[in-house]
Amino acid sequence: MSFNKNNPNPMGKIMGYLKQLSTEMGGSEQARRGQSDEERLYRQRGPKYARVPSRATLSASTTCTSLATSCGSQGTLAPNYAAIPEQVSTESSSEDEQDSFNKTRRHFQQLRQISLGNEFKYKMEMEIKSEGRKDENLRNSVPFVKQLSLDSNKAKPEFSINGDTAPYAPTTQRIYLWTQLVAAFAVSMGSLIVGFSSGYTSPAFDSMNKTLSIDETQKSWIGGLMPLAALVGGIAGGPMIEMLGRRLTIMGTAIPFFLGWMLIANAINVPMVFAGRVLCGVCVGISSLAFPVYLGETIQPEVRGALGLLPTAFGNTGILLAYLAGAYLTWDMLAFLGAALPVPFFLLMLLIPETPRWYVTKGRPEDAHKALQWLRGKNINIDKEMRDLTRTQVESDRAGGSGLSLLFTKKYLPAVCISLGLMLFQQFSGINAVVFYASDIFKKSGSTIDKNLASIIIGIVNFISTFIATAIIDRLGRKMLLYISSVSMIITLVALGGYFYVLESGADVTSIGWLPLTSLVIYVLGFSVGFGPIPWLMLGEILPSKVRGMAASTATSFNWTCTFIVTTSFKSIDAAINMSGTVWLFAVICMAGLFFVIFFVPETQGKSLEEIEKKLTGGSRIKIRSANTTRHIKNDC
Repeated sequence: MSFNKNNPNPMGKIMGYLKQLSTEMGGSEQARRGQSDEERLYRQRGPKYARVPSRATLSASTTCTSLATSCGSQGTLAPNYAAIPEQVSTESSSEDEQDSFNKTRRHFQQLRQISLGNEFKYKMEMEIKSEGRKDENLRNSVPFVKQLSLDSNKAKPEFSINGDTAPYAPTTQRIYLWTQLVAAFAVSMGSLIVGFSSGYTSPAFDSMNKTLSIDETQKSWIGGLMPLAALVGGIAGGPMIEMLGRRLTIMGTAIPFFLGWMLIANAINVPMVFAGRVLCGVCVGISSLAFPVYLGETIQPEVRGALGLLPTAFGNTGILLAYLAGAYLTWDMLAFLGAALPVPFFLLMLLIPETPRWYVTKGRPEDAHKALQWLRGKNINIDKEMRDLTRTQVESDRAGGSGLSLLFTKKYLPAVCISLGLMLFQQFSGINAVVFYASDIFKKSGSTIDKNLASIIIGIVNFISTFIATAIIDRLGRKMLLYISSVSMIITLVALGGYFYVLESGADVTSIGWLPLTSLVIYVLGFSVGFGPIPWLMLGEILPSKVRGMAASTATSFNWTCTFIVTTSFKSIDAAINMSGTVWLFAVICMAGLFFVIFFVPETQGKSLEEIEKKLTGGSRIKIRSANTTRHIKNDC
């Protein structure tokens, strides 16, 4: 029987009207059940989707048509389906009418699924855009010292330690500067004593000669004993920092420093002065290697450049302090001032902890955790850094052997050679010859500027330039400062050598009498921002933990040996090839140093010690679940 309103059968006509009414009120039962979900969905979307009808007020086919048209017109929700024309009631079979009804229902359900899917897609797109903005902000941010102690809540990405990341990657956590500043300041107080010891002899000789009646030979030994003793201290310092620890070794130098200065201050003969200078010289050698190692292992990469140069800056301050105080004090009173300096140094060292890395090497992870927590701040999460420390130690343990046997193996040789090369070019650039014999250089140059005034100007420039390097090293990086240092020294030494060549040829140089002082000022400035402090800074950065003590000892001893060679051979070289040839020889060595930096020295700016060691040694990847619990080792080789 055909059920429609034109059926002559009364029952068929009634059923046809009911059928039409059911279709106009919303179609199938399943569609009506979904109506409340659809209405709630569009209410949540807000006025932007107001054109989408909130309820079915037309027939099912008309509703589907309008919904498809509206969704399609939005451009983001659904394709614009072809409109479904409203069926005109005609005489047809029940099968055709049933097919039309099913088709209408499928269209509505399909549109509803598309609408719900696009709702989810819209929300996901908004989240992705939001995350993209966060990531973009992170990529555009540049951490620097004055920004480090403020932003603590920004999520920052973690970077791999295989050495292939950007050298100045954003930090993975907030940096708490106060404790690291205290540690750097305490260590730098020791460097102040080192600088005071180096600058003591120059202002003290005049008044000492009146009391002790020293001759020229004794005077040269008083000045030369300290670098020779520093050579011995450099050799002994490596095993000491490995056995006793970095902190205890540094703290222990305060006592010999005090005794040495007291011997000099109370000296009644020249041998007592010799003994005091030997004690101070040994401490200078030990401190020269212990200071950079301690700061390299405790300071975070983002501020390691600036804080790592504080000992050099304080060393220049000590030299200037000796010059200024020596103008008003006699040699014995000046020595008493030197004896007073180790007291605040010792007290400050009591406040700071041992390096976490040394604790890890001795199998004391709990102490390492406490020390690292003190250095980073009590509210800072240090789990990742502890895992990195433990991973590095596991690799070192797997390598086996002792520091001495591994020092010149293929794995550790590149780092050791880079450190030795930097020390070589630092000293053979001629800086100590220029500083020690500045007065003689100005005397030979025939410059119109007073030689004593010129020496004071060079000392002040050396003092100021180190602070300039401290301010810019974390902006420009180590290699860039070494480039600037090498180029400036090459240019000024070539110009100074040309001046002496013209002078030696007998020409009149009165019109350019300003050139020697200008060249030497720029030369000292260039040295002090690059090749002066950076080799000592990188000594604590590039040496692998397995051989750090022995390698630092070797590099420090080599540095003092080069210092002794340059200062003792300068006069002989001057006599052999004249002053112009001597200065040009230093310029050629600086040129070789520039190429050495370009091809062999890595950039360590912003990198952790683990990243640097992995890059130089090519260590395998080892994953550690926890620094304080069971360790899971995985070799990805």
